[in-house]
Amino acid sequence: MITLYRLGLLFSIFIFLAAVKCSPVNNESAPVQESAAFDEKHQSDFAKDTADVLGYLSLAHSQLYLDAEKAIVNAKLVLKLSQKHQWNKGKILAYNLLSTFYLMDGSYDVLRELSNETLLLSRKVKMPIYNAHARRFMAESYSEYRQWDSAQVNYERALKVFVEMKDDSSRALCLENMGNMWRERDKIDIATAHYEQAYNIFKGLHMESNMGSVLESWGYMYVRLNQHEIAEKYLLDALTLSQKSKNLFGEISVLNNLGNSYYWEKKYDKAIDACQKALKYSRQYHTTQQTNWAHQTLGRAYKEKNMLEEAMYYNENAYIARRKIHDDYIQRQYTMYQLMFENQQMDSAIQKRTIEQQEQVQRFLIGLTCLIIAFAAFLWYNNKKLRRKNAEIQEAMAQGQALERKRVAAELHDHLGGTLASLNWYLFGIDKKALPDNDQKIYNRVHEMVNAAYKEVRSLSHNLLPAELEEQGLTVALARLTSKLNDNKSIAFTFDNNVDQKRYGTKTEFELYSIVLELANNIIKHSKASIANISLNEVSKTIHLIVTDNGTGFDKSAKSGMGLFNIKNRVESLSGKIKINENFDSGTRIEIEIPITNR
Repeated sequence: MITLYRLGLLFSIFIFLAAVKCSPVNNESAPVQESAAFDEKHQSDFAKDTADVLGYLSLAHSQLYLDAEKAIVNAKLVLKLSQKHQWNKGKILAYNLLSTFYLMDGSYDVLRELSNETLLLSRKVKMPIYNAHARRFMAESYSEYRQWDSAQVNYERALKVFVEMKDDSSRALCLENMGNMWRERDKIDIATAHYEQAYNIFKGLHMESNMGSVLESWGYMYVRLNQHEIAEKYLLDALTLSQKSKNLFGEISVLNNLGNSYYWEKKYDKAIDACQKALKYSRQYHTTQQTNWAHQTLGRAYKEKNMLEEAMYYNENAYIARRKIHDDYIQRQYTMYQLMFENQQMDSAIQKRTIEQQEQVQRFLIGLTCLIIAFAAFLWYNNKKLRRKNAEIQEAMAQGQALERKRVAAELHDHLGGTLASLNWYLFGIDKKALPDNDQKIYNRVHEMVNAAYKEVRSLSHNLLPAELEEQGLTVALARLTSKLNDNKSIAFTFDNNVDQKRYGTKTEFELYSIVLELANNIIKHSKASIANISLNEVSKTIHLIVTDNGTGFDKSAKSGMGLFNIKNRVESLSGKIKINENFDSGTRIEIEIPITNR
């Protein structure tokens, strides 16, 4: 019946698990199926889309300094495909590229939003370089709004990562940006030191476009200081490097700065020439910001030359450009916020699907856990019943053995003992004086043997189950045994204990008593000892029995005899351990440990 019950329980568990995996819970199977279909659809073209992402990214990088519109279109394609698959690495690459553009374009509000997004994602996917770049862009935004402390903290954190990662080009970029911050704070010496470091690193890396960028920033610092000759030298060198590296944006920016410097130096024709070129290239590059700066400088230069019609024309175009910058800024913010919102929506949808799946798994695990607990409780209960039955059987066996020992002891005492006593009395009735000398010797020998047999039978009947062991416990029985052993006068036995009159199980007490009796017998017969000690102690739910003597130890016959074999069997029956230490200088020590739980 128990086996059938267990099989039934296992079958129920199987049915339950199958139901949990297959059945809908609270009508949520439809969304989960849709989720699976969505995942399968998107996973099928993930490889192709990631390849496209890398292709668009490469194209956007190549166009970043040549055509802003194309670069932005490709960067947004990178972002869109990355969002489609929630590929965080792709999104980070897109955000980093867009941040570079918006920094060049001066769109610092959008730059800050992008930096925040990049910081979160790069920390999540553990991309420290891009996390540092996000901090650099964040610092640029703080610097624009003259929040110098926040800017400096973010710059320094970014720079530390670039140094640790041994990314020299990024380190030089950060140093140039920091130089710009110190320039705006009028800390000229510190700015110059940063420009020098950045320029030398880029020079060592043969990055001419970036060398030109540093020289342009450096030159603009001298424009602010009204040291126009020095400024123009740096700017002309920057122009040459930008043209050599085919950096159209760099060329436009340098031309506008040159035009501005020429204007303040009152070299109006040179200012007009430089800004006309900047205007032409800015239209090609599609940058309204640079177009606006070119129009402004041209309007001021023509006004100083008293060419009012041209001045008015460029001033009007500058106004139109500023309006367009504002409109572009609004449109850009809208587009970026829309992309971020869509990204958040997709993240929310994925999180929702993940939560639904986790809840389903949790329900499954809770159900399984409940069944396991119920099954474990069932097994525990059955095991407890089995252990109780075993204990009852062992107790019954011990009681049966005790009764049998009593019966055998009574038989020995009453029958065999009585017979030997009668035989002894018969021998007393014989007049040995009437016997010849040889017969008297035989008579004396037989009389001694009958007396010895009678004493042995009495001892054996007593030791089969001593009355004091059954009635008063092990310690009392061992104490009396020690007292009897001392009757032999040749060996002084002592007994000590820390258990007082504590009772153990019938089997445990009888086996321990029998072990002591056997060991005492071995000491008397084989040890040649003068002192022996029996020690019974309880330590940490374990009975420690130690028997020692100062004799010569076991001889070979004792070691291989039935006595020691019986002792070991009795110890094993109590799940105990025995250890025999022999030292011919100080005698023998036998240690026995019995767990109290196995009484």
